[in-house]
Amino acid sequence: MLASMALRNFTMQRQQLNCSNSSRAVAARPTRRTNCCTASSSKAAAASTAAVELATAEVQSFVKPGSQLEQLAAMTVLSIDTGDIQTIEKFASTGFITDATTNPLFVSQAAARGSEPEYAAMVDAAVAAACKGYSNAAAGLPAPVAPHAPGTAPSAATIDLAIDCLSVELGKGILTIVPGYVSTEVDIRLSFDAAASEARARRIIDLYEAAGVPRSRVLIKLAGTWEGVRAAEALQRDGIRCNITLVFGFCQAVAAAQAKATLISPFPGRGESVQQSLAVYFRCHPAAGLSKCH
Repeated sequence: MLASMALRNFTMQRQQLNCSNSSRAVAARPTRRTNCCTASSSKAAAASTAAVELATAEVQSFVKPGSQLEQLAAMTVLSIDTGDIQTIEKFASTGFITDATTNPLFVSQAAARGSEPEYAAMVDAAVAAACKGYSNAAAGLPAPVAPHAPGTAPSAATIDLAIDCLSVELGKGILTIVPGYVSTEVDIRLSFDAAASEARARRIIDLYEAAGVPRSRVLIKLAGTWEGVRAAEALQRDGIRCNITLVFGFCQAVAAAQAKATLISPFPGRGESVQQSLAVYFRCHPAAGLSKCH
């Protein structure tokens, strides 16, 4: 929902979701930047250099021999949980971070930062791709999305497609930095609909593969609801690796493991605060076979 609102606001700022306008914006942006005066360019370059030096100093401070980060990296695989490209670059440069994960909040932040060149390119590419629609009618995928008619308001299906495209654009950018996986999350609003979650996950993988990214580099992030776990089970059988998130208790972790999820993301710090909510959920879903866990 956050991502939808942010992208909707960004596109409305352009007056309309117009494919040709998006394409022209991508082509025109470099020209606008090169028209800056020399003084402004020098100031920007100095600021950029200062930022790089500061980031380097910060990296050096936490990669000293024997640092906690180094100790953790020696024990397990570390994944950074952010959509900020500069932050990922900073930590990946240590050699201790191999994976990264994103979520709808990070995608919405990328959309909200559409005025920044790095993120503007991602948003423009996502909007342009959504304008063209989605024609793959293969079994198991969401219904095809018709091309957007210039000058009209975007449909809900076009907005959803744009969100998936933006998630993939962000993931592609991250994969140029980290050598391992990137986790891309399915629309959280589908967390209690196994079939819809599975279909959107398959479309995300299809978009990645169409962009030249193999599914072996992607983890599909699904909520640890019973329906999310069932979707993950079906996806894993087809070689689509999954990351089960929003895991607040042992029962969810067991269910995810039984579904052969590649990764389980527990939230131990928030476990106690949601214990009663989970107990109610599992009582209401006896088919999960976990009703006695509470």
